[in-house]
Amino acid sequence: TMKIAELKKKFKNTWVLAEVLKENELNQPVDVKPIMASSDKNKIYDRIAKVPKGKTVATLYTGKFKGVFTF
Repeated sequence: TMKIAELKKKFKNTWVLAEVLKENELNQPVDVKPIMASSDKNKIYDRIAKVPKGKTVATLYTGKFKGVFTF
């Protein structure tokens, strides 16, 4: 298992699919188990379809997004 900070150090500027093992009170992942890492987010999305039913997963990007996002 890994803390989110460890995951960010190990997989820099990468998309990561991880099983969520522990969440905080805001339902944010705290402890995770990496399943797959890729620079191609589409490969991550393809892998999500193969995750066994009942597992909680998160898709994380460990880099910074460029530009401004408004909603």
